[in-house]
Amino acid sequence: MSDRWLLRGAEVITCDPGQADLPRGDILVEDGVIAAMGPELRAGDCRVLDLRGKLVMPGLIDAHRHTWQTPLRALGADWTVMDYLAAVRVKLAPAFRPEDLHAANLAGALEALDAGITTLVDYSHCMGSPEHADAALSALEDARIRALFAYGYAAGPRECPALPTHASRLQEARRLRTTRLASDGGLVRLGIALTEMQIPWEQSRAELLSARELGVPITAHCSAWPVSGPSEVQRMAAEGLLGPDLLFVHCTWSSDEDLARIAGSGGSLTVTPETELQMGMGFPITGRALRAGVRTTLGCDVVSSNSGDLFTAMRLALQVERGRTNERVGLPKALELKAARVLQMVTLDAAEALGLGRVTGSLRPGKDADLLVLAADALNLTPLNRPRDAVVLQSHAGNVESVMVRGRWVKLRGALVDVDVASVRRRVVEARDAVLARVGGPSALLEEQGALATHWDMGTGAGG
Repeated sequence: MSDRWLLRGAEVITCDPGQADLPRGDILVEDGVIAAMGPELRAGDCRVLDLRGKLVMPGLIDAHRHTWQTPLRALGADWTVMDYLAAVRVKLAPAFRPEDLHAANLAGALEALDAGITTLVDYSHCMGSPEHADAALSALEDARIRALFAYGYAAGPRECPALPTHASRLQEARRLRTTRLASDGGLVRLGIALTEMQIPWEQSRAELLSARELGVPITAHCSAWPVSGPSEVQRMAAEGLLGPDLLFVHCTWSSDEDLARIAGSGGSLTVTPETELQMGMGFPITGRALRAGVRTTLGCDVVSSNSGDLFTAMRLALQVERGRTNERVGLPKALELKAARVLQMVTLDAAEALGLGRVTGSLRPGKDADLLVLAADALNLTPLNRPRDAVVLQSHAGNVESVMVRGRWVKLRGALVDVDVASVRRRVVEARDAVLARVGGPSALLEEQGALATHWDMGTGAGG
């Protein structure tokens, strides 16, 4: 398709503090970048897409997803966090082969694009060999999504001949950084996903220093249940290892002091409301994080339990926070957390958290054309009285008609572009069947619960 597109006549939500929304406007895209915005643009020779009655907005950013779990969809619908750890992290993760990982990441990334997510933090802690990493990375590239491939240092519960030592995992990340992901200019960049800090602190420190040496963003599960000893944030703060390159996930048991430390260091936080509510991690801390001044984002986390669209995550984050506040104050005089603020969390704030604020997260000339088209003429969005609020509280993934990443359509008029969906579905089903067969079937998934204490400090509040 042409590198020059004129998107004509849409309602435009920019999510950019320096660029006003347009009740009816045009967007000119040239060579992957937004060249101009405004009413009735004159663009000369280009392809025109008539979007009257539609809504254009920045592509959504999912700041935390274990994309490799796509073949496990809904298996964990009734799992607690201990069930999840036993079934997925202990039992299933070692059973994935590189070809399973490729099928999973491809299907998961395409699912995200189909739902309007143009940028994904792929927290990939299923790395059984260099071939696993290459397969997962190739799938993200094949999907044509913008992604942070957060290479997971977690070793897993069993011996791994291909990566037998902690040092070999650090070296594997260096391999990726010096070869396939040497540049930060591609759609897929390297990040590091830390092992949970119940491993020896010396290893956690080595992981942090490794990521800093590589010059890549860092993400980490944090305080998802009460554990003994200092928190992850306390340990990092004590050695001066906090920083703006850190994206913490969950933090449901973080103290006010830890949130202040994250905010003061310029770090960010991802709330995954569906997971946290289901698995017994505590209530999502959206409001606490925002009040503490922490840049706060949202993630879908695991489709092994949850939905894979950010519209659901936005609504849950907003209404759970409102419900908790209302329970405390009684009949409220006003609602503290606004819908538009939540929309900012999955657009510009998320881009800033990933170091991509100059590239994506909002619509303005000079930024990459990462955007989605919503069917504002659908019944569930008619009449479109308050566009930003309607995106958060009225829209769903089925309203996403078209999606563009860096000026290239990946979904157009309701269909993924150049994707054999039947083949993708067949491959991910085959991956599911193969992985489950290797572990003895679904009935064997929770057999490893007794071994959890050898891998994680489950604390005093996670028992039953």
